[in-house]
Amino acid sequence: MAPSIDIADLLTPIAPDAPAGPDLSYDPARQAIEQAFSDPADEVDWPRTIVMIEAQARQTRDVWLAVYLARAGARAGDLAVVETGVQLLAGLFERLWDSAHPTIEEYGIEGRKGACESLVRIGEFLAPLRRVPLIVHPRLGQYDGADVERFSEDGMADGYGPFRAALADTPVERIEAIVDRFRRIEAALQRADAVLSEKAEEVGQTGTNFRPTYEAIEGIVHALTPFVRQTGEAAAADDAMPITLSDGPRPMGSGGVGRIQSREDVARALDAVIDYYGRVEPSSPIPVALGRVKGWITMDFMAILADIAPGSVSDATAVLRARAEAEASADLM
Repeated sequence: MAPSIDIADLLTPIAPDAPAGPDLSYDPARQAIEQAFSDPADEVDWPRTIVMIEAQARQTRDVWLAVYLARAGARAGDLAVVETGVQLLAGLFERLWDSAHPTIEEYGIEGRKGACESLVRIGEFLAPLRRVPLIVHPRLGQYDGADVERFSEDGMADGYGPFRAALADTPVERIEAIVDRFRRIEAALQRADAVLSEKAEEVGQTGTNFRPTYEAIEGIVHALTPFVRQTGEAAAADDAMPITLSDGPRPMGSGGVGRIQSREDVARALDAVIDYYGRVEPSSPIPVALGRVKGWITMDFMAILADIAPGSVSDATAVLRARAEAEASADLM
């Protein structure tokens, strides 16, 4: 994760007579920054690129640097940097519109609009944004915005069980914080959009159409929201319904568990086993298997079957339907 960047410092006028400072568009450091976005993404050191962008943003007030910061944050999988980039963009438009680079005097509205267009293109920003890891689990892997949307739309999608298990282990506050950050990113873009649209209209032009970006953000937020609610409800149930210990003697061993009386108890028991293996036998595959089993707790038979072997669902459905029809025929005799 990149170090925290102070937005206030990057919006302070460079000098009274030159608020935006020098134009560094052709500076060697700028060329190195731009080269990062031309190279294959998986070959770029994105944290280093972010540091380079911040360093130049301290020397000049340039709209392109704000856009590069947001794009590099998405490539680095760091939503905090994405937020900083779009907050910087909004701040430059609101506070330094007349002087920021590329200047209106030299490039007109198109100079500002061209920079913003990068934030509505799939390859340059939207796809990397949807690939930012949102749920990260030490054993069950990581899940990005595209994954969350897919599982939100199809509860029988391949991998849904491990995803739900990873989600169950993620504090609801963490998920809420992710949603809040996406909301702040969207709000900052709306601020920049409002200024650009107003200024463009004054000269008979139009600003950037940010609708694709808003839709991408809303898609992730809407997909996450039900999981925030479900995870919160599960956490509340955990607090309100502790495992009831049996009155009878416990099995031998140092960690006896009480009688299991609900699905929540099952989940906690599995968590205890997963925790044991994580501490004592970290190389064991059992935690991964149990994590998947934990995701099945709230599923019915067909959903579990779909998670285990998606191709077998149609066959099982046909068998069950045939059995039901046979039983119905027998009842009529």
